[in-house]
Amino acid sequence: MRQLWTCLFGLVLAVLVGCSSKLDDVRGSDAYIKDVQFVGVERFTEAELLAYLHMGETSVLPWKDRYAFLPANIPVDAKRIVEVYKAHGYYDAEVVSITPHVKAGRVRLFTRTPGERAPGKATIKVVVREGEPTLVEAIQLAFPDGRPGRQVPDPKVSEDALRTRIALQTGRAFEVPKLNRSVEQLLETLRDAGYAKADVRESAEVSPGVGARVRFEIRPGPYYKIGEVRFEGLGDVPERFAANEVDYAPGKPYSPKLVKKVEAATYGLEVFDTVTIEEKPSESKPGTIDLVVKARPAKPQSIKLGVGFGLDPVRWEQRGTLLYTHKNLFKNLTRFDLRARAGYAELPSMFNPQEHGPVVKLEPTLRQKGLIEKRTVASLSPAFELGIWEGYQFYSPTMRAGLSRFFSRFVEAELAYNFRFVDFFNVSPTLEGQDSILGLDFRDPYTLSYLEPSLRIYLTDSVLRPKNGAILGVVYDIMGLGGDFSAHRVRPSVRLYWTPHWRITFAGRFEMGWIVPYGAKGGAPIDMRFYLGGADTVRGWGLRRLSPQVFPDGCIPGDADCRGIPVGGNTMILANIEARVRATKMLSFVAFADGGDVRAGVNEFALNQFNYSAGPGVRLDTPIGMFRLDVGFRLNETVYALGQKIWAVHFGLGEAF
Repeated sequence: MRQLWTCLFGLVLAVLVGCSSKLDDVRGSDAYIKDVQFVGVERFTEAELLAYLHMGETSVLPWKDRYAFLPANIPVDAKRIVEVYKAHGYYDAEVVSITPHVKAGRVRLFTRTPGERAPGKATIKVVVREGEPTLVEAIQLAFPDGRPGRQVPDPKVSEDALRTRIALQTGRAFEVPKLNRSVEQLLETLRDAGYAKADVRESAEVSPGVGARVRFEIRPGPYYKIGEVRFEGLGDVPERFAANEVDYAPGKPYSPKLVKKVEAATYGLEVFDTVTIEEKPSESKPGTIDLVVKARPAKPQSIKLGVGFGLDPVRWEQRGTLLYTHKNLFKNLTRFDLRARAGYAELPSMFNPQEHGPVVKLEPTLRQKGLIEKRTVASLSPAFELGIWEGYQFYSPTMRAGLSRFFSRFVEAELAYNFRFVDFFNVSPTLEGQDSILGLDFRDPYTLSYLEPSLRIYLTDSVLRPKNGAILGVVYDIMGLGGDFSAHRVRPSVRLYWTPHWRITFAGRFEMGWIVPYGAKGGAPIDMRFYLGGADTVRGWGLRRLSPQVFPDGCIPGDADCRGIPVGGNTMILANIEARVRATKMLSFVAFADGGDVRAGVNEFALNQFNYSAGPGVRLDTPIGMFRLDVGFRLNETVYALGQKIWAVHFGLGEAF
C-alpha cells in the first residue's frame, strides 16, 4: 500500500511540475493576460469581441489556450475593434483607451535558475465608445432574368419565402456578416428547390449614420431534376445492391441535400473507403442532372482484439475479446461478424470469490440487406454461451433469425424467431428447494422457442446519437411455440432527449415490463425474468440485485452473513433522468437519478416500495468508443435493500440509454 501511495504522489508531482514548466514559455513576454475588462461595450458579449482579437483571458486549466501580454498587440487590437464595429454597422465607434496593468510574478526558489520570477499577471481595461448604428432602410429583391417558377408558381421560392431567408431586417443595424449569410441562405433555398445553377449577388448603398439600402439580384437559372444515378469503381460490390440504396433519387427535384443523402447512403454500405459524386447535366434528357457515384472499395475483412474487465459491486470479470468482420462475404454484400469473448468471473469480487467460473461467448452473425426485399435486412445468429450468475452456472446454445425493415426514416420494425437450450450446473441448493416463489420457472435443463416482434419509432434528430426528440419502442416476446414455457413478455419504453445548449443535454427513459404466463406450461425461465440494478438501469444497486430473492434455510435477510439469490420477477418498472454536460470534445460530466422496482407477481406494483438512487458520472469519448464511470447512491430503504451496500460503482461502454 505504501508503494501505491508513493507512485500516486510521484504521478501528481510530475503533472504539477509539467504544468508549471509550461509557464516558462511566454513567447517573449513576462506576463500572461488573466482578465480583459470592456467598458462601454453593449453590442457584443466579452467572448464575441475577444474572438476577433489577439488578446484573450488565460484559463487556470492547463489544457486551455494561454495569452501572453505583448504591448505591440495593443494598437493592432484597437484597430481590430474599430473594424469589427464597422462590419456590424457602427461606423462612428472608437477605442478611447486600452490600459494594461501588470502584476509581477513571484520569485521562484526551486528552479534551474534560482531567483528568477514566474510570469506575471496582466489585466487589460478597454474603453470603447460605440456610437449609434447605421440602420437598414430598405431591402430589395430583383429578378433580372425572371422569377423562379414563373410558369408554375413554386411556394418554396416565392418572394415571401425568399425574404424569410434574409438575415438583415429593416430598422435594424446593417451588418456585413448578416449580408453575406443572406446570400448563402438565398442560394441554399434556390438550389434545394431544384435551381442548381442559381446565382445571387448583393449590393448595398451605405450612408454612415443615415441608413443603408440593400439589393439582392437573384438569377434562378433553369429548373433541374435528378436523372440517372451511375456507379463507378464498385469492385466486388454488385451494382444492384448499391442502386437499391439510392433508388429514391431519380426524378426528384435536384438539391445539394439530396446529393449528400445519396453519398451518405453509399457510404452506409460500409464497404467503401471513399465516395465522391460528380454532377453532370444529362445530354439525352434536358432539365436533368445525372449523378456519377465514384467509389473506392475498402478492405472487406478486419480483426479487432482487446482485453477488458467488468467491475460491479456483486461481480468482477476479466476477459479477452475478438471481433472478426467480413463486409462482403460471397461478394453479395453479406456481412459476417464473429464475436468471441472468453474470461473468468468472480462473485461478488476477486478478493471474495464466493462463486467463480469461466465465461465464454461465441456469436457468429450473418446479415444481408435485399435478400428477400430490397429494404429488408435478414439476419441469422447462432451462438454459444458458458456463464455464471448468482446461484448457478450454465451453458446455452441459441439460435436467432430475424427480419427488420425501416419504413421511412422514423419507423423500424423487426420480427425474430429465437430458440434457446439452457443447462444449469453447480446450482445452489437454495434454488432447487424454492418451488414456492419460482414455481415452474426453474427447470433444469429447459428449451424455449418464441417469436419476438418489435417496433421502434425514432422522432429524433439522429438514430445513433440523439440530441433532441423521442424514441418510442415496444418488444413483445410470444413464448410457447414449443419448449418448456409459455408466456407473453411485453416491454414498452420511451426515451426523451433535449439539448437547450450544445454543451448540455437532458435525457430521460421510462420503461415497463410484464410477463403473463398462460397454458399448462405457463411461466418464464429464471434467466429471462426481469432484473434491475447495474450500470444500465438503477445505478445505486449491484448487477441484478434489485429483484425478488430467495434465501437459504435459517438465513435472516439483513444479517451480515445472509446473502440472497436474485430470481427475477414478472413485473418491472424503470425510470431514469440524466443531465449531460460536455466539458471538452472528449470529456463530459453527468448527474443522474434512477428509480425502479421488480415484483414477483403478475401485474403487481408496489409504488410505496419504489427504489431510488442518484449520483455523478464521467464520460470519456474516445476513437474506440465512449467509456462510462458512474457512482450511484441509494436514496431510500426498501425490503430489497436489506443487506445491500448503500452505494455502487459502475464502469460501462456508451451511454446508459
